[in-house]
Amino acid sequence: MKATQSRAPGRNPTIFDVAALAGVSKSTVSNVVRGNDGVSAATRARVERAIEILGYRPNVLARQFVSQRTTILGVLVGDLDNPFYGDLAKRLERLAFRSGYTTMFCNIEGAGDEEADFAASRVEALLEQRPAGVVFLAFFGRSPDIAAALGGVPVVFAGLREDWGDSVAVSNSAGGKLATEHLLDLGHRRIAYLTTHSLERRAHVARHRGYQAAMRGAGVDPAPPIHWGPGSEEATVKGADLSLLDQLRDTTAVFCSNDIGAIAVLEYADRHGLRVPEDLSVVGFDDVHLASLARISLTTIRQPFDDIARIAVDTLLGRLSGTLEGPPRHTQLAPALVVRSSTAAPAAT
Repeated sequence: MKATQSRAPGRNPTIFDVAALAGVSKSTVSNVVRGNDGVSAATRARVERAIEILGYRPNVLARQFVSQRTTILGVLVGDLDNPFYGDLAKRLERLAFRSGYTTMFCNIEGAGDEEADFAASRVEALLEQRPAGVVFLAFFGRSPDIAAALGGVPVVFAGLREDWGDSVAVSNSAGGKLATEHLLDLGHRRIAYLTTHSLERRAHVARHRGYQAAMRGAGVDPAPPIHWGPGSEEATVKGADLSLLDQLRDTTAVFCSNDIGAIAVLEYADRHGLRVPEDLSVVGFDDVHLASLARISLTTIRQPFDDIARIAVDTLLGRLSGTLEGPPRHTQLAPALVVRSSTAAPAAT
């Protein structure tokens, strides 16, 4: 078998070159490359030898086109200012790579009334790349519309839950209760709950529910939620725009629905002369990497990122291989309290 007749100098070898050198058809070479049965041992050896001589590399994209399935896992993320998505996404990418998949990231965060339409358009753009499966780290769409657009592509929600797809997430209500009970145990009674736009509504509702349960369990009336956009001097409470500073001065502690909001509150308090934790204790939710920095040292509710990523990838691969069948499976993990220096007992009055 000689390589001199295979191809012109300076040109990458093709499947036709391999077929000519091995003395077989193009379809036979394709069957060998794809590992299909029905090729004799002798013919297979001849084709493999031709591939070795030529240094031929199969066109992965072409093979995927034939199978109508790529080795891409789509990952849909929300507000990229929130390190929660980066902390979880990097773990998903590593696990996917180890299983032979590449990840394609797509931001689906829109703005206000446009969120659902924007999310739907981004999902459609991702589907044009024919991903093998999709991981949602955020969800702002209308479930029936998105589910229909996916057309049977396996889906898993990581860090959140939608009933129509597999999911793995912590118990948000348990986390909210844990955060609030920590403040109550320190002796706080005037505890606020604050949320920002970067959190999905379903998670916000569950975390607020946990806050309410803890407050009522301690015989304290829960306060209405504070909706705040970091950088603003005003917040919305029961539909009214009020001074955030006044809201914080009326409390001794605040449970923020995520770490990015809590860190923004720390910065806001510093700018307005509120000492943390002497004047105001602050608790977050997620335990992103920034929370542990010495200058921040945020008490927070830890999400087990490693476990969420591992279970999400395993679930998706199980759907792809057919080893996991049946209705959507929802895995709920336990949150954990991480105490740092942003919380302390309230000052004596």
